[in-house]
Amino acid sequence: MSQNIILYILLAIILGYGIYLAYQWWQRKQVATTLSQEDFEAGMRQAQVVDVREANEFRSAHITGARNVPYSSLQQGVPGFNKSQPIYLYDDGVALAGRAAAKFYKAGFTDLYILQGGFREWDGRIKRRDA
Repeated sequence: MSQNIILYILLAIILGYGIYLAYQWWQRKQVATTLSQEDFEAGMRQAQVVDVREANEFRSAHITGARNVPYSSLQQGVPGFNKSQPIYLYDDGVALAGRAAAKFYKAGFTDLYILQGGFREWDGRIKRRDA
């Protein structure tokens, strides 16, 4: 009997996590377009490129020309961006960038894009901190 309860609890946790991931995916699709690296790189010059990783990760290495606005700082609002220019967001993957896109969307931005695969899969130009 107690094994069944544990099994049901584990299934509920897995199901809950699956629903959470599905919601994150759905929300990201509602507010932003995911771009391949090629499309992201092609549009970067006309966009505001935003790295939503924490400052220490950004200082270590980031896409050349990106501005660091950690996701944790977006709790206070979206600082000084031009609503008439597209916003290109990235993090290590896509989850955090998707949540950041939702915050930008709530602040009135509609031209939002996320780097597919995030910085982890980026092989374009980067700026590294000198050791």
